[in-house]
Amino acid sequence: MARSTDSKLDGLEILYSKREVLSAVASLAKSIAEYYDGLNTVNVVPVMTGGMQFAAALLSELEKIRPGKWLVSPIFASAYSGDAILTEPTIEFPQTFDNRVDFNAPTVVVDDLLDTGTTMVRLMKNIQLKGMKKVDLAVLIDRERSQPKDIIPRFCGFQLKSEQWLVGFGMDSEQRYRGLEAVYVQA
Repeated sequence: MARSTDSKLDGLEILYSKREVLSAVASLAKSIAEYYDGLNTVNVVPVMTGGMQFAAALLSELEKIRPGKWLVSPIFASAYSGDAILTEPTIEFPQTFDNRVDFNAPTVVVDDLLDTGTTMVRLMKNIQLKGMKKVDLAVLIDRERSQPKDIIPRFCGFQLKSEQWLVGFGMDSEQRYRGLEAVYVQA
């Protein structure tokens, strides 16, 4: 796909620029570090694959603020089988998950987008069922829906009132565009 301008890709329109996204990530890292200031360890659970780019940027910022505090153990979760096609959520914990977390420390689940909340509610309950008591959510984008969600993120970069399909910075369209440095809507 050829670039037509710095802020546009063919068929895509920029929603949040790279600078806006990185600013939101830095702000979120500061908020998270302040919230857990008195603790030595915090579990960070990135949701793959959508949350990987956001989680990597967030973890880099968190390590700048408080190196060595963050235990990372990713999981896999999804409720989409294609663009805007919701299915039954699937959640997979790697076999090493329990060995890579501190069950006495709080946990922050990190994901790119909170959409309907269905998958995240189930994921948060599954993490609590593993014995982790304090579980919070950090998302880059919280999409406001006409129907209320059963979950509210403790940490959020952007509130979005649009239902347009998003791509970039971890979000995809048919497994494409995840690596874009900004967030786009399909035009």
